[in-house]
Amino acid sequence: MKSHTITIHKISIIVLTALMLSCLPQLTMAQGNLVVNGSFDTDASGWIITNVNVSAGGGYLSNYGNPPGSIFLYNPSSSHVPTASQEINSLTPGSLYVISGDYQKGLGKNITANSFGVALDGVFLFETNAPVNLNWYNFSFYYTAASSSALLSLAAQINGTDYSYYIDNIAMYAVPEPSAGCLIIFGSGVLIYVRTRKKI
Repeated sequence: MKSHTITIHKISIIVLTALMLSCLPQLTMAQGNLVVNGSFDTDASGWIITNVNVSAGGGYLSNYGNPPGSIFLYNPSSSHVPTASQEINSLTPGSLYVISGDYQKGLGKNITANSFGVALDGVFLFETNAPVNLNWYNFSFYYTAASSSALLSLAAQINGTDYSYYIDNIAMYAVPEPSAGCLIIFGSGVLIYVRTRKKI
């Protein structure tokens, strides 16, 4: 009888796992990218680029990126903060969003302070110091919307540092909540698991 109960227990674990996996598509599926032209494939339309020295090579680059097509946040003067900004609309106040993108260190001096940052409405929610190499790195963080719009800004040479940065593949997606049906199914699976566990 005990082996029969153990078998039921194993089956309940399999069923619970299957239920969890059936909910994953709902958790990962969200509305489209709210950032306009975050991949910079052909230009930098949709973005406001400030404090970038174009004559020194800063601004939009069609031949470089991850893949090619990027913005080079660069100004020879360390007193400037080169920034690429975009107003993000259609946000739902109180909802959770994930912001992500790629960055690569460019020119600069060996300073350990944070030199690259991503802000919403002027508040930096992600900051990092210059990587030790020239690889592309990914950033990702969560943001709870305070209103129906927010100004997304990516900035180099912050905190008085001199490091420039390339940016690419900027995205912002809503994090969907699981549906009520999915929660009911998952809850039922947990109850089955608990009951069979107690019988062992």
